[in-house]
Amino acid sequence: MSKPIRVFFKKIGRAKYISHLDLQKTMQRALKRAALPVWETEGFNPHVYLTFALPLSLGIESVYESFDIKMNEDIDTDEIRDRLNETLTEDLIIIKAASPVYKHTEIKEAMYELIMENAEEFREFMNREEIIITKKTKKGETQIDIKPLIKLKEIKDNKITLILPAGTDLNLNPIQVITAFGLDLCDVKVTRTAVFCADGNEFI
Repeated sequence: MSKPIRVFFKKIGRAKYISHLDLQKTMQRALKRAALPVWETEGFNPHVYLTFALPLSLGIESVYESFDIKMNEDIDTDEIRDRLNETLTEDLIIIKAASPVYKHTEIKEAMYELIMENAEEFREFMNREEIIITKKTKKGETQIDIKPLIKLKEIKDNKITLILPAGTDLNLNPIQVITAFGLDLCDVKVTRTAVFCADGNEFI
């Protein structure tokens, strides 16, 4: 019987420029180099079972990422963390490994930290009656008001803390918020700091 394990990690520094596809390949190679007893899919092209909870956009850092794997043997979760860290760089850091509690479909929100020079102007931005963006869909382009979707938690010095909808049902990318504010991602340091489930608890 394979045992599900959830691995939490940081994606910071230069690693924020790694695409999601390349990140998948990096973690698959790390798992093999760590010689962990990871379950692989069956068939003509077996590969490591690996599922990411909430893929990041290119250029965004995170201190709360996760992926799921399955183990063919019982192995201490601290050992999983340590053996993986030995194969990775200082920009990809395994925080912990543990048995999953929530399903990916239970994710509802994510918290982000935005660092920018004109952070106080963001308060005026949030005081607008509406914040309209153009969103591309399968049927074409549509305009939506994203103001009701943004929870402004705090503005302190040059740091803004936001909570945005995330998950399978509704998702608002922080890049869309930054663009609506009038900046590019190169002007702002964006870090995902937490992921929450529908019941309000942190995704674990």
